[in-house]
Amino acid sequence: MMISVDNRSPDNGSDQTRPKRRTAAAVFIDVVGYSRLMGGDEEGTHRRWMSMRTDVIEPRVASNGGEVIKSTGDGLLLEFKSPLDAINFALGTQLHLEKSSSDGGNPLQLRMSANVGDIIAERDDIYGDGINIAARLQEFAGPGGIVISGAIHDQVKDHLRYQAAELGFLTLKNIERRIRALKIAHHELRAPTISVAHALKPSVAVLPLQMLGLEAADAYLAQGIVHDIVASLAGIRDLFVVSSTSTLGFTDPTIDAASVCHHLGVRYLVTGTLTRSGELLRMRVQLIDVDTKSMLWTNQYDASISQLFDVQEKIATNIAYALLPHIHISELKHAERKIPQSMNAYDLVLQGMYRLYRLGYDDMQVARTLFERALDHDPHYAGAYALMAKWYILHIGEGHTTDFKADSREALRLASRALEFEPSDPMALAIFGHINSFLFAAYDRAIDAFDRAIGGTPNSAIAWSLSASTYCYLGDGPRAVARASYGISLSPLDPYAYFYQSALTNAHYTNETFDEAVHWGTKVMAGAPQFVANLRLLAASLVAAGSLERAREVGAAHMRIDPSFSVEKYCSWYPIKQPARRALLAERLIEAGLPR
Repeated sequence: MMISVDNRSPDNGSDQTRPKRRTAAAVFIDVVGYSRLMGGDEEGTHRRWMSMRTDVIEPRVASNGGEVIKSTGDGLLLEFKSPLDAINFALGTQLHLEKSSSDGGNPLQLRMSANVGDIIAERDDIYGDGINIAARLQEFAGPGGIVISGAIHDQVKDHLRYQAAELGFLTLKNIERRIRALKIAHHELRAPTISVAHALKPSVAVLPLQMLGLEAADAYLAQGIVHDIVASLAGIRDLFVVSSTSTLGFTDPTIDAASVCHHLGVRYLVTGTLTRSGELLRMRVQLIDVDTKSMLWTNQYDASISQLFDVQEKIATNIAYALLPHIHISELKHAERKIPQSMNAYDLVLQGMYRLYRLGYDDMQVARTLFERALDHDPHYAGAYALMAKWYILHIGEGHTTDFKADSREALRLASRALEFEPSDPMALAIFGHINSFLFAAYDRAIDAFDRAIGGTPNSAIAWSLSASTYCYLGDGPRAVARASYGISLSPLDPYAYFYQSALTNAHYTNETFDEAVHWGTKVMAGAPQFVANLRLLAASLVAAGSLERAREVGAAHMRIDPSFSVEKYCSWYPIKQPARRALLAERLIEAGLPR
């Protein structure tokens, strides 16, 4: 439906002609695929639509105390005095149409949207901000769907029974502020599904740094730093980041954080101060979760003013990647507070990641179920496919597989599926690349995927770290060490950093810097004692470093976790390219007490 949004202001005529303002609930209805249907059967489609209006829609509008304001050809604008009446109408009508379809009928599919707010009424039309929002929400509804604003949801949620899935805060055309929205369905119908791509990513805004003791002429310093922080955050595909041009107006230090977040439609705020002492600049930055009214993280950065432009981007990148793990932990805790039935695809993926990285067999099985549920909610969720593929990497690498070839093929299928939906996603590309080298020894294809990931997102920690493993398999120790080290530098505070650190264990083993390999392998073992892939590399590094007794202790720990392990079976597929290097790894593992 083509929406004509009217931004007129009322004229200054008499009381009789002056438009009247009131609060009301507006509902937009649109026939899905109307132009296509008209192209195939113009008369039949028009007849079906007129019949639906006369027999279904208009009687239901009247019975719910509403009024048809105008027709737009393939849709209708409705007004209801009560938000309850508006939502009752929408839910009941979509339920009726669904039942008619399942009973053998072939009704047209409708999509609906609803909002409550101030409207301006004339004799034959209503317009205003509340109507504009209702109109713009419609594009997110989908066939048979209903999308409502957070404003109308808050008024009816305690009085009506329906299923709701959060869309988060949406950016709507010609609407200055972001609008919270939900997709709803009648409680007798299937729970609404949503695409994570709409708005369910963690949302963050960076406010201008407060200048303490700086001259007004130095304002460009604070603004430049904020621009760089926003640019670095924007490169993280896991986040929704408000542009810096939208936040530069919030310079009042007394402004309420909650009101800023409501206006910008975000949950997290980055705030801070910039002070100058001679040639030294000091930045204090903090991350606030406005929902829980808590400070998640704070840090301090110093730079000489003469060096600022050289280090500004690096500081901004460090800030961005220090924020990310704290946001992930906060989002996970937020998801854990929900009842299972109310979790959306994003919540389920967060819970699955948490279970996956705990590495225990039972946790792994729960993680798989959570990822599958996420894909049931959103079959187009690239991140869920990528993490399912990673599940298979760990399932094989941790010794759980009973069919190596079949599980390897499934890992590749899932990673490829992720790239169908998000061809440039760095995590999906990195996992696709790692599967190619780790499970298929397709090193060139892997390097191409890693190059694409890093070319599109230069600060992707997972791409740098996983690419190091491919260079380990090729025997290029120096390059493997460099890539693994850079990966860790991009995510130093990640709660699952031991995955990145294990890449350094492997890199230093390949580089024959065995003391360093032992250092990192021991560090990973302390943080993730269940991670047997690390234990194998640590045991081999200890043998190479001459610490045989310690190597056998690690080997025994490995066998307690994976008692069915066999060196011969493992080395038959482990993708070290050079046979002599693979044979040497096998000798060291046997010397560490692992069974032949």
